[in-house]
Amino acid sequence: MASPRTMPEAEVGKSASSVRDFLGGTAGGMIGILSGYPLDTAKTRLQAMTRFEKSSTWEVLRVTTQAEGIRALYKGLSFPFLCSALVTSLVFSVRGTAERRLQGSLRDRPQFRIFFAGCVAGLAASPLICTADIVKTQRQVQIPGSGSMPPGPVSIIKQRIRILGLRQACWQGLGATAMKECPSFGVYFLVYEQSKHLLASTSGLGMLSTLLSGGIAGCCALSMVHPVDVVKSRIQSLSVDATPKERSVMNVVSQGLSREGPAFFCRGFGAAMQRAFVLNSMCFGGYEFSVAVFDRVHQRTSSWGRNQVESRKRAATAVSIICGDRQVSYGSQSHGQAVACSDR
Repeated sequence: MASPRTMPEAEVGKSASSVRDFLGGTAGGMIGILSGYPLDTAKTRLQAMTRFEKSSTWEVLRVTTQAEGIRALYKGLSFPFLCSALVTSLVFSVRGTAERRLQGSLRDRPQFRIFFAGCVAGLAASPLICTADIVKTQRQVQIPGSGSMPPGPVSIIKQRIRILGLRQACWQGLGATAMKECPSFGVYFLVYEQSKHLLASTSGLGMLSTLLSGGIAGCCALSMVHPVDVVKSRIQSLSVDATPKERSVMNVVSQGLSREGPAFFCRGFGAAMQRAFVLNSMCFGGYEFSVAVFDRVHQRTSSWGRNQVESRKRAATAVSIICGDRQVSYGSQSHGQAVACSDR
């Protein structure tokens, strides 16, 4: 199965491949989170706020906009937007490195290699994703009152560290995050590669096949771990004065089941799938576009470098033929250098 990259690794080089994955992931992450953030706000509110228990995605968006303004849909964007560049570049870089490391031992099993590399990337990114999600979730569930302005990302982190300590402040719900991200990223990259290969070979849609494949991959990966995402959102939306028992997974699950039944695990599913399709289609679109630009620039610079080396070789060969064993000296001219031969 072909790789999504436009140039083979042999032509780019291992170091350049890592840089390419990093830059492509950075651009894709930023484009993706900007595109899907309003739906992410709706998803979080459906999952974490009891006032939206019976609401649809678009009803949450309408009520939020009417009560708090259009800017409320982008609450908490600044911190995850900056983190998304680091998270996505980390995921794509780790995934690319893992794939290259597994190339020899799993050469005949590309699907397993892609899945395992995605799992490793998800696990590596889980601590950073957990911290970004805590700040994002705390901001998204804020309801403005008549008093002072709600705290920003830095104030939230400082307050949580002061009250809860560093571990609970930044990595509350890390176990649920790792359970969600590790398998979902494996499925994510596997479905993307398979669907893009199928669409590209049968339909010839070009970039549209990339967008569709990214959206399908996001929906497949996140639908299988949506119950874990609901529990994670509930835990991370709790106030800093919540007790350790209230923050435990078992307590959140038992309360949710007693209140809503099995439907508790499906809260915000529609919003999550809409967000997943939009965000991941744009993420992979941005990634593939950035990679194509990088490959074009790298190809041109490499070609120029090779031409310079060949030009020097030809000049050295010509001088050797002309001068033989005599001493070679160079003098400046208006257009280049003059070559003079003399006896040693």
